[in-house]
Amino acid sequence: MVHSWIKLDLDRPIPPTHDPWTLGDAFELEFKDASSSSGVVKVSLGAMKTANGGEWTKMGGRAWHCVTGWSARGVEFGGVSLDVALRTAFGDDEQSGRGRKYACLFQTSADGYTVGVDRRDVEGAFLAVTDGEGNMLSRDHGGPRLVFPNLYGWKSAKYLTKVELLDSYRDGFWEKLGCNRRGRWALEERWSESASRIWNVLAWLTSRYAVFGGERVWVWVMVRGGAFLGSIAATFTSLFNSSSANK
Repeated sequence: MVHSWIKLDLDRPIPPTHDPWTLGDAFELEFKDASSSSGVVKVSLGAMKTANGGEWTKMGGRAWHCVTGWSARGVEFGGVSLDVALRTAFGDDEQSGRGRKYACLFQTSADGYTVGVDRRDVEGAFLAVTDGEGNMLSRDHGGPRLVFPNLYGWKSAKYLTKVELLDSYRDGFWEKLGCNRRGRWALEERWSESASRIWNVLAWLTSRYAVFGGERVWVWVMVRGGAFLGSIAATFTSLFNSSSANK
């Protein structure tokens, strides 16, 4: 257990056009259903609030579990259920919301982060828009983002820009590096079978900082470690794109 919700991400630059903190209810998210020919639908936070009865639902104190081994209790949110968000995007008919058929909910962030969530794991999911005091979720915590109470925190994309409903599962950033496709914290689904040995070793090494340096040192190491992985991934992505363009 930690004393507060720790800021963790890949420390990548966020485009200035992604600014829910200034736009407020006018900020828009993109939704796309792969089984539909309607293309991308843009939905404002204001439209979702209206569909929710004109105000955000208070989600109460939630436990936040991170795959790196820490948990924070009592994290409060305000927002709308995933069902309401999908109905606002795709219409209030029998194919919307809970009845809509898809295998994977795929998220894309303004900083290029991606993550897929198995359709079986979206129960209780909601779009978190505000914190417990009614303010827009901070930049440190990514602004409006989908929260999946049954899953580890990496399944909740910060700086969310696009939500796609896919007919098959697609790996995101961490899944490609060996994280489990499901990510259910109660079952400790941290890593894929093929990558579990190396990730367990790395997690154990990181925990030594908490033992010998205390929580503040441990948190600093985790934050800088996330940024380091982000820079490595960005470098390889840039090299791959450059190589592909030269072919």
